[in-house]
Amino acid sequence: MVHDLSFLRELVAMKDEMGVVSLYVTAEPGGGAPALRAELRAVRERVAGWPDRIRRATVLEHLDALEPEVAELADPAAPGLGRALFAPVCTSEVRRAALQVPVGTSAVLEPTPYVRPMIAAMATSAPAGVAVVRREGVRLIDYRYGLAEDVHLSAFDLDCDGEGGGPREPRRLAECLIRCLHSAAPEISNRIGALRWSDVLLVGDPKLTGVLAEALCPLDPVQIHATVEAGLPAGEVVGRIAGELAAVRVRRDAEMVQRATDLALAGGRGSLGLARTLGLLNEGRVDCLLLDESGRWRGGRGRDGFLYAAGQAPLGMETVEEPDLGERMIERALETRAEVMIVHRDAAVALTAHDGVAALLRW
Repeated sequence: MVHDLSFLRELVAMKDEMGVVSLYVTAEPGGGAPALRAELRAVRERVAGWPDRIRRATVLEHLDALEPEVAELADPAAPGLGRALFAPVCTSEVRRAALQVPVGTSAVLEPTPYVRPMIAAMATSAPAGVAVVRREGVRLIDYRYGLAEDVHLSAFDLDCDGEGGGPREPRRLAECLIRCLHSAAPEISNRIGALRWSDVLLVGDPKLTGVLAEALCPLDPVQIHATVEAGLPAGEVVGRIAGELAAVRVRRDAEMVQRATDLALAGGRGSLGLARTLGLLNEGRVDCLLLDESGRWRGGRGRDGFLYAAGQAPLGMETVEEPDLGERMIERALETRAEVMIVHRDAAVALTAHDGVAALLRW
């Protein structure tokens, strides 16, 4: 399944006044199924206390009907480390998703799907490109949401003197490698754009990765000095640089936070703080919403449908409390075709004085 903004927007459009059941499970040995069952019991107990008999019976019957789906979701033999299921009460529709990264374990019943765990998991493993640079060529690996796959190989012909024996002098070999790397750069650039990689890492001898990085200008790939043997599976290649990948994500998040901060302080297209960002989100002006991954926010929804921070609604405006304002912010952002970035806690330190919230604006 392709997990992208379109997929997330389709999810938040799945509304049901009776409720949408959202289930998440991380299929770890001995941990997934029991935890999910416990979460579902809590949902059943809450529903059993509802005073509306018809609504109560309808939801409980729906939960009973989902039992085969729940069993499949928690099956250790099923594919995917992180799994999710979304099922509106009043239809037979069921949407499933699977990632190769943890999504936690939870069961939620709300009028719309609960998407924050999915977005948070996707943020930890956003599409990245890994270019393994060797004298023999450049191997491109696509890594997204826990899965690594070879997508391209540029094999080098180092017979630069045309005599069939390959270059004999180190100087001529170096010149040939430089030409080959520059020749490979356009195809690599095309792949970067087509696969929408958030990050690009060049892995190998720094002399070779440096040449390729220069050839890819104005792109700014990250160079990693590491030796990767020929034939090593794509997943193992990514595993070797997992720490560097994580560090790149923190750096990217920090750069986005700094960009939003600089723009906001300069009076430009940036916003800081919960109250101001909510106002701009209500107006549809947010292009990218930045949220601290550990953030929790209080507020409510007014009669006008707008979201307000606690105590910030207009005078005389009655609001209904939103127990999970962060989820509602994500939902509103996706509905207005904005991007959502869950910011790693190390990068979100810069947002501590601003409620853990920032945004880049459309205007």
